[in-house]
Amino acid sequence: MIRWGLVFVMLPMAALAEPWHGIWSADPEWCANAARIGSVTPAPIDLTDTEMRGYENTCDIISADALSGLNAWELGMECHSEGDVYDEKRLVMVDDATLFMWFGAEEPVRFDRCPS
Repeated sequence: MIRWGLVFVMLPMAALAEPWHGIWSADPEWCANAARIGSVTPAPIDLTDTEMRGYENTCDIISADALSGLNAWELGMECHSEGDVYDEKRLVMVDDATLFMWFGAEEPVRFDRCPS
């Protein structure tokens, strides 16, 4: 007789990652500095579920609210830059390997995903 039971599978966190997670660059050549984000310029940015890292700033991601019907999120962040601390909201939208990020009401900045 064969007894069947439940099997639980633990998925790695990367499998559950949001599409906006990753290393993104406004210029493909900057991807060469992906391992040195925060210490050299120009360099890409790194977006994780808890943090956005750039050259002169780091932001703790406090909230990530999905916008219904869109592949977009509003990120609520507490940022640190050159000794200043400030709260900021950013809208990010992902389209395949491209991320658009809005800084206020201006046109979005386009970032392409760096190769892994």
